[in-house]
Amino acid sequence: MIDSAKGNDPGRKSARAGQGWCMPQQVLRFGGRLMEQQLWCWGRDVERPEGNLLMAFGFDRHRDCEFDPQSTCYRLDRDELHVSLWGFGMFFGRRDLGGLYVNRFDFRPGWAPIESLAEGIHWPEELPAFARPKGRSQWQRARELWSSLLCWIGDYETWVQEAGGRSYRDETVETWLRPFVRADKMSAAWQFLSSQAWNRRSKPLNSLFKLYTIPKGN
Repeated sequence: MIDSAKGNDPGRKSARAGQGWCMPQQVLRFGGRLMEQQLWCWGRDVERPEGNLLMAFGFDRHRDCEFDPQSTCYRLDRDELHVSLWGFGMFFGRRDLGGLYVNRFDFRPGWAPIESLAEGIHWPEELPAFARPKGRSQWQRARELWSSLLCWIGDYETWVQEAGGRSYRDETVETWLRPFVRADKMSAAWQFLSSQAWNRRSKPLNSLFKLYTIPKGN
């Protein structure tokens, strides 16, 4: 029964259940700053004197112009997984789940029913349309994809610690103008976001984030 006076519709509430990114503002801010730092680190990984770490991980380099490094896209196509990285953001797609685009300055991703992108994309305006998912099915796919994306970044950071050594990532983070998360805690921070551990917190979010962030004044 619909309560017309209050506008309460149990069926409508049920239909909306599970729809939304469900991230508190503190999580959005934390994730956004971590993503900015991560993109900086990826940019340094390709310039590593001992060798390009992204390519060592399995990425291919695609350039619009050999003389314009800002147009470079790094692509990873591995079985059902497709990842594209640029200086302005990243794409993450999986078969049957679609794809997510995360802008460098907005931690809330956009979703599209595509698992991979064309190779010739080098600028934001060349991207297909990404939007907020609609309906329960799209939200289920988008949220599973989002968790996989965050976990994948965490796995990459674990690999970097092994391939480049802890001192390498320490130096990379130190060169960032706004170092935020400790180099040795980047993987754990991404895993924390992936598991949505904030929903099971026994401490205030600020206290939990202190486990990962660089103390002020350092």
